[in-house]
Amino acid sequence: MSASSSAGRREPLVGRAAELDDLDEVLSTVTTGAGATVLLEGEPGVGRSRLVEALQGSARLLGVDVVSARGHDPRTPYALLADALLRRDGGPAGPHARGPVVAELTALLDRVPAGPSGAPARHARAEELFTALVRRHGDDGPWALVLDDLHLADAPSLALLAHLAGDGVLPHALTVMTLRPAPRPELAALVAAWTRAGARYHEVRPLSTSACVELAQHLVGAPVGPALRGVLATTGGNPRLVVDVVHAVQACGALEPRGGGLDLVGEAWNDELDRVGRSHVQDLDPAVRHVLGQASVLGTSFVVGDLAALTGLPLADCWRTLRHGLAAGVVHARGDRLVFRHDLVRTGLYGGLEPTARRALHARAAWALREAGAPSFVVAAHLERAR
Repeated sequence: MSASSSAGRREPLVGRAAELDDLDEVLSTVTTGAGATVLLEGEPGVGRSRLVEALQGSARLLGVDVVSARGHDPRTPYALLADALLRRDGGPAGPHARGPVVAELTALLDRVPAGPSGAPARHARAEELFTALVRRHGDDGPWALVLDDLHLADAPSLALLAHLAGDGVLPHALTVMTLRPAPRPELAALVAAWTRAGARYHEVRPLSTSACVELAQHLVGAPVGPALRGVLATTGGNPRLVVDVVHAVQACGALEPRGGGLDLVGEAWNDELDRVGRSHVQDLDPAVRHVLGQASVLGTSFVVGDLAALTGLPLADCWRTLRHGLAAGVVHARGDRLVFRHDLVRTGLYGGLEPTARRALHARAAWALREAGAPSFVVAAHLERAR
């Protein structure tokens, strides 16, 4: 599978040889008439979409028909499946171009309300017609159904996809679904249904340190020096953050020749990197960003009870808010504490705090940690920053 099959991108798909080999193997089974389902899960920016782009390029080279769509409209019923099955080749399919099922379904979707309670018969008919389209598609030969960003998809599409798992893999089809971990019941039901049906599950993990450096060197066209390598280490192996970091330091003119390569000079790039870190969490609810910003005061890792004392929130409410940060991959659990997955994001959140508010948070952190029995030097460090 080609790692550069996505036209128009400067960055290569590095550090993903194992994932590409696995997808190639599954794709080859479909060309022989079998069916398979793959779930790709990972944090924002980790490269789920890049993997499926490479997969689609390989599928087309093998003559496998590719049907794809991306979740983006959670309010319109069946928007995901309609984009995949009814709006191909750049526009809506004609009412008779692909048979009576498409014609009826296209007309029906204009009259399906957002909630199934409003018109259950129409929803039931839409599900029946979509199921028929999916089940019959393989009659013409092997195909791939690629559904990206399921965490942003509409609930009726997710419910129907979960229902399809009851009959097992789609005939003559490779079904690939990508998602972020998200606290959505419909998404959890879909993953559970396809897991029981034998789908292959792949967690798209962060890149290794060497892969991050390789990606950065490709972007700048030269070896990178120790200062930039140190900044790359704060990305937590997230490819999108690596790309954004490199673009940010290039844009502010912070890269200069050093020792046969390029490295950071000056300090003007610090504010730019803070903005990169904050942009990584801009899609989170403001209340979640607010709590994570307060957590940044406690350092790279923190005990949830200490954060609850700092914020003044009940412990249960604090956990309910933080679970969105966990699902988004901003923090992850390590024993009895939470750890920021990317120090770049933590420092960005910290840098975004208003100075007076930040000093007040350090003063409250000193009190909360003293009450919790933290070492005196930790308490003293917060008091120093509270001045």
